[in-house]
Amino acid sequence: MSATELRASIFSGAFFFLVLFAYYVIRPVREQLGAAAGGSAVLPWIWGMVFLVMLAATPLYGALVAKLSPRRFIPIVYAFFAVGMWVWAGFIPVEAPGRVFATAFYVWVGVFNLYVVTVFWSFMTDIFTSEQSKRLFGPIAIGGTIGALSGPAFAHVMVGRVGVPGLLVASGILLACCIPVVALLVQWSKAHGKREAGHDNPIGGGLLAGARALFRNPFLTRMALLLVLTDMIATVLYSLTSDVARSLYPDAEARTQFFAWIDLRANLAQLIIQALLARFLLMRLGSHGTLVFVALVNAFILAILAWHATAFWLVFAIIASRALGYGVVQPARDSLYTRVDREERYKAKSFIDTVVWRGGDTLASFSLRGVQLLGASLGQIAAIGVGFALLSAWLSRNVHKQKGLNGNES
Repeated sequence: MSATELRASIFSGAFFFLVLFAYYVIRPVREQLGAAAGGSAVLPWIWGMVFLVMLAATPLYGALVAKLSPRRFIPIVYAFFAVGMWVWAGFIPVEAPGRVFATAFYVWVGVFNLYVVTVFWSFMTDIFTSEQSKRLFGPIAIGGTIGALSGPAFAHVMVGRVGVPGLLVASGILLACCIPVVALLVQWSKAHGKREAGHDNPIGGGLLAGARALFRNPFLTRMALLLVLTDMIATVLYSLTSDVARSLYPDAEARTQFFAWIDLRANLAQLIIQALLARFLLMRLGSHGTLVFVALVNAFILAILAWHATAFWLVFAIIASRALGYGVVQPARDSLYTRVDREERYKAKSFIDTVVWRGGDTLASFSLRGVQLLGASLGQIAAIGVGFALLSAWLSRNVHKQKGLNGNES
């Protein structure tokens, strides 16, 4: 790693640290509200609302990307969500929020967390080359993991002192701090990153170009399908864990601490994986090989859960799934996006990582509710997840050769 790349990695890692700190500081609040609202019985409807909001936001985001350069529209995105956090802080009830307020806040966080993370990684794929991404995305992701560790710890310590409104104010401040870091990285990319980046120029294109590209480009179609398969597993595990929290912890504070406990351990595991495995796997196996490897590991873990269907193995499975997903799969997926056109990086990738992702959440939640009504046990649901993981491994084996990618994998 050269001195200039080290500088960019530090700035990018700090950027991701701020993004995930801002999200994870309020995530335990969202989780306990979801559990209090009814767990897996109501989550399908909540995810459905998030999906509809994402769908409605697609043309607005597309217009923003088309008319403004990345150095202008990226700060606007983060400023919007920062102000939104401060507005929520001023309206959140002192007493326990009602179901309507809890649902609205859950939807807001569901939209917020995907957009701020998606815009970050779209920006990363725009300023780094494919070769740089395999060496640098792992270390950059560590910055995010440290932020993800700091958020739950901060929430656990400070919620009793500043309350939920204070956590929301802190989240908004962290998001606002991202804006000057964007400017620093734009300046770096002009001299050392992709020469074609052109951050001073609007990307152009239509308002729904990202959605149309998904159906025209075989690579994007494959990536969307892989995301849905992965999301089916993650959402089912999340919904089942929400049910466990609701049954074991009747009060909001205990549920918040339970979810913070899970987040802390998942992020610690993620940090270890990123430090010891992510860069090694990407360099040795390539992006596609890394995706296959993680899918097979997930299949093995779900097979254990199917055999030992207990709360312990369920919590273990969700911790392992998150650690592998954000620690290895995210950098592997995003390194592939460095080989698509700029419009597809910002529009199609964002459409996949927001609308398709939340559509997968909705599909997974309703599917889980359906098999539960049919009497499926935890072990049987886990066995279905094994099938999804194996299919994901099969589809990942040649994702790097799909039409729609520019050049060869470095």
